[in-house]
Amino acid sequence: MPRLGAKVCLLRCTLLSSLLLLLVCSIHETEQNSYCQQIITEKHLAELEELADTQMQHPGRVSFKFINKMQLSDSVCYVKAAFPLLGKILNRTVFKENSSNAKKMQMVRRMYDSIDENVDPCIREEDDKERMLSEMCFEEFTTSPYEMLALVKQFFQDINLLLQSKETFEKDCSQVYRSMCVGPRQPSSSPEQHRKEPKARESHRELLIYVMVASVVAVLLAMGGLLFYKYKSKVLERPLEEGGCDPEEPERRALQGARGCPEMEMEEL
Repeated sequence: MPRLGAKVCLLRCTLLSSLLLLLVCSIHETEQNSYCQQIITEKHLAELEELADTQMQHPGRVSFKFINKMQLSDSVCYVKAAFPLLGKILNRTVFKENSSNAKKMQMVRRMYDSIDENVDPCIREEDDKERMLSEMCFEEFTTSPYEMLALVKQFFQDINLLLQSKETFEKDCSQVYRSMCVGPRQPSSSPEQHRKEPKARESHRELLIYVMVASVVAVLLAMGGLLFYKYKSKVLERPLEEGGCDPEEPERRALQGARGCPEMEMEEL
């Protein structure tokens, strides 16, 4: 009986320890999810919207590396691959010091840094293998400042949706990068530019067709003129070879009018 009691006690202690461990892990996970879910607020997104709106009339273009969401359709892997690039975009987006836009951008940067400031980052950093493969998804974008900031806002919205759904970003995206990304691509433009490119190509094609048609017509005219010149030369040379009158020489024509052509004189005789 004492042995049985010792075993029961050991079993109870083991179960109690397991329950305590599960409780601690559950509390930790709940705190982690709560922390991550509260980072990106509607105020942050509104500030980004205002930053984009102030750039609508900016005539310049900006170039930056990012991920094409249409190419990398896996939302978790898209966020993991593009998250480091987003930090570079935020660091290079500078406004006049102490201006309202500069203060808004500073708040957005703090929000971005807060995502990884916790002991357990909200977005797990890629390991060396994943990072190397994710670089195959990088593309060079060239857009207006407004389009760039609108892209930043949309990206934060994508992150927020995943955090609200308690996504842990523990997924290994190596195979996704291999299957969906084919390596660095040429500079990409905004969707509006993509719509304009076919029209520009059509105009170029039409111009090329016009040039080709004009060239063919010019060659045909030149060949026609050359053939006409040769034909006329033969027609003019034929009467001279046969001893006839040369209609191109007025003096000879007048003289022959007075004396008559030899052939006509022979017929009269």
